[in-house]
Amino acid sequence: MHRAHTDLGRRRVCTGALAACAQALWLGAPRAQAQLVGADHGRVNPPVPIPDVPVRCADGGSASLAAMVQGRATALHLMFTGCSTVCPIQGAIFQRVQSLLPDQGAHAIQLLSLSIDPVGDTPAAMRAWLKRFDAHEGWIAVAPDPKDLDSLLELFGQGRNAVESHATQVNIINRRGELVWRTQQLPSADSIADILRKV
Repeated sequence: MHRAHTDLGRRRVCTGALAACAQALWLGAPRAQAQLVGADHGRVNPPVPIPDVPVRCADGGSASLAAMVQGRATALHLMFTGCSTVCPIQGAIFQRVQSLLPDQGAHAIQLLSLSIDPVGDTPAAMRAWLKRFDAHEGWIAVAPDPKDLDSLLELFGQGRNAVESHATQVNIINRRGELVWRTQQLPSADSIADILRKV
């Protein structure tokens, strides 16, 4: 992705109106929830295998996305570290999820922040993102190769592209490495934790 497109995406991703609705939803306002929730959530049937694409990790290493989710119940959301409105709300939701799952390691549960800005989100930027939300072991951040971004947005972002916007849903992946559930937009931490316990 070219830097110009990334910068344009950053301006368009987080509009004031969306931020206001997102904040209201985070605080539990039912009217805002009605505006944001669509019909594109719920069980994914049949389950979709996670693609075997390379990703760059916050620790500076590289791995296969498919291998990273194998054997773990995973909650995955899209973000980029330069976002100043909805992405921090998503980070705060994941922070709350971790507090609800103090035993997540024992149950092979992980949280995964997937960057949609593979050029700008360096390992250092992703480490800072995790630190900002006091991420503990079991919450990781990765960035894909730019050439794989569109296919990942198609899978996890319901076809949106990074220039226009990104989904604020959480994607739930089972221990076989299959996408099995998409939440509503900006779901509650309690609902994410509940699905992860059952998946």
